[in-house]
Amino acid sequence: MSKIETVKTLLKLFEGMQVDEFLTYLTDDALYRFGNYPAAVGKANIEQTVKASHMDQIKGISFDVKEIWESGDAVICEMEINYTKVDDSVLTLPCTDIFRMEGDKVKEMKVFMDASPLFA
Repeated sequence: MSKIETVKTLLKLFEGMQVDEFLTYLTDDALYRFGNYPAAVGKANIEQTVKASHMDQIKGISFDVKEIWESGDAVICEMEINYTKVDDSVLTLPCTDIFRMEGDKVKEMKVFMDASPLFA
């Protein structure tokens, strides 16, 4: 599987809210940073962060990828994220993610977005 295919698979897992399967694509010492929140390091901390950060605020999520490209060990993904909130309203936010790969696993995932409207 190419690096870009791996990232696309991760996005599909997020759309399905399949956090446990998402974790299998990470290195044991992976780093995950969402917006301006503190980074989580290691699968257990990432699982806790992902589940606590915004999964309880939403019923669904989908990604509209605008561009995705690979450079060395990195995959950069520009997209719009469509959140279906628990009240059934839909919120669309721009986002750019940077994934650093180590072999066929994600070593680092940084999500660059202003998530504050999601929690308003």
